[in-house]
Amino acid sequence: MHFQVVHPSRALAPYIQHYWILETNKSDGIIQERVVPTGNIELMFHYRNPFYSLSQRGESHIQPRSMISGINRSWFDVSTSGESGALAVTFRPGTAANFFNLPMVELANRSIHLEELIKKEIIFVEEQLAEAFSLQARIQIVEQFLMKRFCPVAACDTNLIKQGIRLIENHKGQIRADKLAQNLFVTPKTLERKFARMVGNTPKQFIKIIRFHHVMTKLTATQPGMLTQHALENGYFDQAHFIRDFKAYSGYTPKELLSLTSQS
Repeated sequence: MHFQVVHPSRALAPYIQHYWILETNKSDGIIQERVVPTGNIELMFHYRNPFYSLSQRGESHIQPRSMISGINRSWFDVSTSGESGALAVTFRPGTAANFFNLPMVELANRSIHLEELIKKEIIFVEEQLAEAFSLQARIQIVEQFLMKRFCPVAACDTNLIKQGIRLIENHKGQIRADKLAQNLFVTPKTLERKFARMVGNTPKQFIKIIRFHHVMTKLTATQPGMLTQHALENGYFDQAHFIRDFKAYSGYTPKELLSLTSQS
């Protein structure tokens, strides 16, 4: 198995957090990974055998060759099959709207085959990626595709969302949506509309996801007996609310994830 994270070109760096690439061979067997909500919208291009998506109910389906995935509100699993190769584009929160002319909230909890949005163009890109012989060539193909699609959102909206996301990150997800709107000098309704259009989630839902990620990042350094304190320090009312949210996003309780981490 080969996994790699690559930074975008300077022109696309304000919009793309990174690319990640995963390649597997038959000798690697079946590799299964859990996908949890991140607050990022992603493009995925499969240039070899696509991954399988596995729902919480155990239902599976083959992912399309190219797709755009919105912000999920829960977890799911993916698995490889034989020789797989995937290149993913992870957008910075609130920036995918510069490349796709639709409200990002329409992608919430969904993955859409790019053929549904740009059929002729994406078929050509898929063919190019399948024929490319190097990672560098594939990234160049994807960047050319994105640059052609670039249509900047109004600067006032871009700045509002950027400031909002910065405040949420600085507070580690411990800020109320109404307080966020107040700090940005807009009404809660206006902020919710802008977030739906550009981020793909309501401010309240996005805040919860960011808080979950900060909690999850620090969890491995937390002793099992200190979970209640960990929950309170991260803005949860009590441990029951902490466990409920954590399991909804990851499929595990905090103790279960700590146990899995210690075994790996």
